Amino acid sequence: MNENQNPPSDDDDDPPGDGLPDWSAFGDRMRPFLDGEGNLDMNKLMGGLRAALGQAMSGSDPTSGLNWAATAQAISQIVSAKGPDPQPRGVPSDISDAFGLANRWLDAATAFPGDTLRLELWNRASWVSHTQGAWRSMCAPIVISLGDALIGLASENLGAAGAPPELAALSDLVTPMMRRAAADLYSTRLSQAIADLAVTTLSGTDTALPLVDPPIVALLPGNIEAFTAGLAAPATDTTVYLLARECARQRLFVATPWLGPQLLALLEHYAREITIDPSALRQGLDMQSLEGLTPDRLAALSTEMENRIFRPPTTDEQKEVLTRLETLICLVEGWVDTVVNQAVGPWLSSAGSLAETMQRRRAAQGPAERALASLVGIELSSRRVRDAANLWAAVEHDRGQAARDELWGHPDRVPQAGDLDDVMGFVARTGPDAAPDAMDAQLNWLVDQWRRDAES
Repeated sequence: MNENQNPPSDDDDDPPGDGLPDWSAFGDRMRPFLDGEGNLDMNKLMGGLRAALGQAMSGSDPTSGLNWAATAQAISQIVSAKGPDPQPRGVPSDISDAFGLANRWLDAATAFPGDTLRLELWNRASWVSHTQGAWRSMCAPIVISLGDALIGLASENLGAAGAPPELAALSDLVTPMMRRAAADLYSTRLSQAIADLAVTTLSGTDTALPLVDPPIVALLPGNIEAFTAGLAAPATDTTVYLLARECARQRLFVATPWLGPQLLALLEHYAREITIDPSALRQGLDMQSLEGLTPDRLAALSTEMENRIFRPPTTDEQKEVLTRLETLICLVEGWVDTVVNQAVGPWLSSAGSLAETMQRRRAAQGPAERALASLVGIELSSRRVRDAANLWAAVEHDRGQAARDELWGHPDRVPQAGDLDDVMGFVARTGPDAAPDAMDAQLNWLVDQWRRDAES
């Protein structure tokens, strides 16, 4: 017997001396890919790999490779493991009364109507189900970018000096295999991030993103109960305050139909421009063992590479989109802070402490900040939200509520990033006594010229 050959195993179905090498535990898997002489048949192997890959990709998005049904199931399992999640039955009268009260107070603080708003109570699973579409549109471009990076690394390995020539035959499988690996890697991160949000979010748009279609005002009573447990403010005051915030956001989204789609479009645009740091991938991934990744190893890799794989914006386009996105989110939250504090301040003695609680929550990485940082690589500044609130308050002080809210009438009228740095300058430039800019002056001249010609 050849000293390099293992003795026959009692479990071996093939009789000794059949001429085939002893593949041990791997043999049963490889026999279908051998020719009659015991040599590896690359055509059979490639066919088997394609079939296995096709089965693995079944149900996956053909562009990103992400299996959204499997991701939703993973989110559901994580959420279920975090404790009881009963679905509220109907709307209790005290919460219905608080909803009506919050809306009446908001009527005095904004011109945006709330008569179309509809209150719903959700558990965590309902919130996940209702927001999945928005997460899908935001995250798909990131999975594609991650897949492109993995494809590049795998192609380098296949073409590296000293690589076995047989590997060249795998080149046409690199793209789908790496798409699947990237999807699995990001899906683990996505599932954990959304599940964590589901446990901490207090209302439908608590993340400051239009995740819930207006006019639905959604509260998560189970999460609110846990949130209020450590607060000095009465639970009833906290419920009214949170309802006022959610109603204010949805009033804004209803009154400005361009705003929600614009926020999501900017997020998708920024996601498409994201570049992945290949050095972080090389440090975290062994390209030769991607097919052996277990769920636990995937979770560990996602944690290891969090905040490392996203490269900071480098192009002018990336920086511009990021600035516009951050500014718009801060303007929404700053407007909500201003309107809600004005609406509930005269009626709730705990309004000041609740406002401070929300500010601390935001500064300590609240739901919106954690979601954007983990999934998209965006860091929101709580200071910029305060700047935005100061701007809205200054406009209202100078020209009134109607003029403040009219600035949301068109994307071109909304304050820009530079305006948050010069609040009083913005108020002066946009007030009724402001001198017209060059374009306005030209338009005024044309109108005057047209009138003179019409009168002559």
